[in-house]
Amino acid sequence: MGIKQRRQGLLRRPHTITGEKTRPKSLKPKEARRLIRRFHVLQKNRHSVIIKLNESLTIPGDKLSPDTYKKQIKNHSPSLFANYETKYNSYKVPSKYADNDLIRIDEQLTTEMLITKLAEIDSESDKRGGIEAYQSASTQGQNSKRGGDSSKKLVEWLKDGDYSYSTKLDQELNALEIGCLSPSNIISTSGIFKEVVKIDLNSQNHLILEQDFMMRPLPKTSREKFNLVSCSLVLNFVPSPKERGDMLKRITQFLKPPKSSGSVSSLFLVLPLPCIENSRYFNNEILNKIMSKLGFRKTCYYAAKKVAYWLFDWEGELNRGERITKREVAAGANKNNFCITLD
Repeated sequence: MGIKQRRQGLLRRPHTITGEKTRPKSLKPKEARRLIRRFHVLQKNRHSVIIKLNESLTIPGDKLSPDTYKKQIKNHSPSLFANYETKYNSYKVPSKYADNDLIRIDEQLTTEMLITKLAEIDSESDKRGGIEAYQSASTQGQNSKRGGDSSKKLVEWLKDGDYSYSTKLDQELNALEIGCLSPSNIISTSGIFKEVVKIDLNSQNHLILEQDFMMRPLPKTSREKFNLVSCSLVLNFVPSPKERGDMLKRITQFLKPPKSSGSVSSLFLVLPLPCIENSRYFNNEILNKIMSKLGFRKTCYYAAKKVAYWLFDWEGELNRGERITKREVAAGANKNNFCITLD
């Protein structure tokens, strides 16, 4: 039986071979964290394999795309796709999560071996419930009973007179929330914003627009832009360092121009703490350098036990200069490979 094609976007709605969707109804916090970490690993592995396949496969006129690679493989080589389907159907999902099971791509992996790896990644992702399972775990993590709504920190900062935002809140402000999981989170119910546009790749609620931010049409006028963009625990799920940098750069195109000190033009960013404290290639200093190049000034920062929060004010101009490339800044066998680059 063939495998249905997924929708476009950085993440896509999953379908099992039978077309059935599986979603955990309730997860303990520890189980939810393990599931979320596992999907991050699978996403990174898929991205690495597709890059390597693009080096070994010659597809007329194009390269494999994260959105259409199965269709491209099938058209290019039916025999390779038949092998993919066989491996996909026969793969048995491990009973235990392997949080650090990142694929090490080397020259010894043949095209057939890469296809097998890709089938195993897709099979495990779908059989664990796909993006719907990931988002269900994330939504449960945001439950107020578990202390998870990250926008609570944002609202604290905006209402705190020490950060000079409280004097700006009498304006009619609007916000764009990327990766919204709940229409009743604190950013929406705080009363600060007259309008909060909520988008997510796989909406779980009719009040949340199903949309890929990278595909969202660019604003044509200032009125279509936003005083604040919230990007909470989204950037870390974008597959590659370059795409993460591209996303940050694109966010600037959705912010209202900062006309004066009395206006709000800000980005609320949340990342898992290990992204900046346990990466071989990334840290807080590099993030601040990237944000400065994009015209942002850090206003607020807080590191909790598991996540880090930032509030950046956008000053309206991108700064030219050296590229931010991937380079090792901290060695260690237990380090992760998170990184953001900027051309």
